[in-house]
This record gives sequence, C-alpha cells and structure tokens, in this order.
Amino acid sequence: MRTRQYILEAAERMLQTKGLARLTNKEIAAAAGCAEGTLYNHFDTKEALILAAIQENQPDFLAVVGDDRIGEHTIEENVQEIALAAIRYYQKLVPLATALFADMDLLAHFRLWMQEHRGGPLRIYEIVAQYVAAEQRLGRLNPTIEPFSFAALLLGSCHQYVFIQYFQGHDPFPVPEAQFVAGIVQT
Repeated sequence: MRTRQYILEAAERMLQTKGLARLTNKEIAAAAGCAEGTLYNHFDTKEALILAAIQENQPDFLAVVGDDRIGEHTIEENVQEIALAAIRYYQKLVPLATALFADMDLLAHFRLWMQEHRGGPLRIYEIVAQYVAAEQRLGRLNPTIEPFSFAALLLGSCHQYVFIQYFQGHDPFPVPEAQFVAGIVQT
C-alpha cells in the first residue's frame, strides 16, 4: 500500500513540474523509487494513475468538514479551518486538473467517475453547504444566508487564491495565507 502512495505522490510532483503531455510512466516510476512494471501492479494506465491522484485528494478535505464539526467551536474557527483545508485541496487539485483539461479523453473518464461516485469539485460545494445548513438549524448561523452561495463564495475564493499563485509562479498576495483566510471568513 505504501508503494501505491509513493507512486501517487510522485505522479503529483511530476505533473506539477512536467505536465501530462510529456510525462512518462518511466519517469513516474523513477520518481517513486520503483520499477516501471510496479506502476501496472497498481494502475492499469497513466490515465488511471492521474485519476486516482485527483480522487484520493478529496478525503483530506472531507475530514475537515465532517459532521463532528457541527455545533462545535465557533463558526469563525470552523470556517477558517474549512477554508485552509480547501486551499490545501486546491493546491493539489489545480495542477492535476490542468492535466485533465489537457487531455479530453482523460477529462471524459473523470466526468464519468464523478457521475458514478457522486464526486468531484461540485460535491465539495454541496458538503460545505450542508455544514452551513446544519449550523443554521442549530441557530448558530444567520438563517437568511443561502448555504450554497456561502459555499461558493468561500470555496471560490480559496480556489482563486491557489490558481493565482500557480499562475504567477509565486505568492503575489499582500497578506499571508492565514490573514487572507481570516479576511474571507470575516467578510
């Protein structure tokens, strides 16, 4: 199981530095410290490996937005943690998603996976909206806030923050990440 994780991590790193079009299984295997044949013990194709890397980054985010958070701590603390987890998720997702958009067949496979597993980026919005609605039912959050809009504003800001960093090649923001998140949550 550790070998599979090393392969996924190597694929993520290689996608960030080389992109999908020029990336070979041989390079992924070398970066993971295994033989090229070992890749095929875990993944049928390079595309299957890329899809797995995308799919398996979502659970880290989901753990932060679990039901055990509802009614606990302050809303501000919870939403800041959700935003920070979203930034971590998007930091992994953006380079992987770029690979998806560079290969229409791979994108079609991912779309099929999203339909079959009710997953993908929209699912994260739905989960945050469910959290907001649950806090509203407890009376801890303004009931006039539309939960999906709340999720879209929060997650969209986090996605754009990461996208701009990748696009610029450095952090161009005038405030540190924690201050950026605090500002979004307060707004």
